This record gives sequence, structure tokens and C-alpha cells, in this order.
Amino acid sequence: MSPATDIGLRAAVAWGIIAFGAPAVAAERGDAARGQALYVEYCSQCHGGRGEGWGWGEKIPPPPVPIPDLSNAEHMRQLPDQYLFEIIKEGGEAVGKTRFMPAAERVMSDERIWDVIAYLRSLSRRVEVPGKQER
Repeated sequence: MSPATDIGLRAAVAWGIIAFGAPAVAAERGDAARGQALYVEYCSQCHGGRGEGWGWGEKIPPPPVPIPDLSNAEHMRQLPDQYLFEIIKEGGEAVGKTRFMPAAERVMSDERIWDVIAYLRSLSRRVEVPGKQER
């Protein structure tokens, strides 16, 4: 990569962080399209098809712990990529959360975890229109 391209890339990433927060970093490290397939396979049962939380509806009662709405941009902006990486890789107990969040390190490589994080960041960028629910 030429120095000019490198500077341009760094400027674009910095602008993305300023404009959108941490999602620009996750997008640089992972592939949201690959992450979506992994999310559907490993995460959607508890976190819902679009990250809204508890994907089993009325079929099975939810667990005795709150499940965060991963599509909520305000909530997701508060969570650094490294935190998401650790909780996905090592499970909830590793970051002081619930044991109901299993560790994914046995089923996903670090690269795949970054793909899931990139997908999670894409979920939280949905634009909601006041008075209209997107579900």
C-alpha cells in the first residue's frame, strides 16, 4: 500500500469513528455478510433474528436474565468492539455477565468472531422512523 493510500485509509477510518463510533473499526476487521450467517447459526436463538432479543417468541420462556437488544444503536455505541469480542469468544462470565451467554471460542475462530461483530454493528445502524416500528 502506498503512503498516500495508507493515509487516505487512515483518514477514512478516523472519519468513520468520529461519524459513526466504533462500528467503523469492526467493519474494517470483519465481514458483515459472513458474520450474518454465523449469527443466524449461533446467536439468533437467544438474540433474535435481527438482534432484538429472545428469538423463540412464545415457544419457550426467556431465560431468567435480560437479553440485550443488539439492534439498539444507543446501547451498541456504549459497547467497545474489544468487549464484544471478549464476550463472544469467552462467554458472559469472562466479562462479569451471565453464564447463559456461552463462549464461542470452540466453534468460531477470532476472524469469524470479528465477522459477527461487523454484522452486529450493521444491525445497530438501522434507521428507525418515529411512529413506525421495523420488525
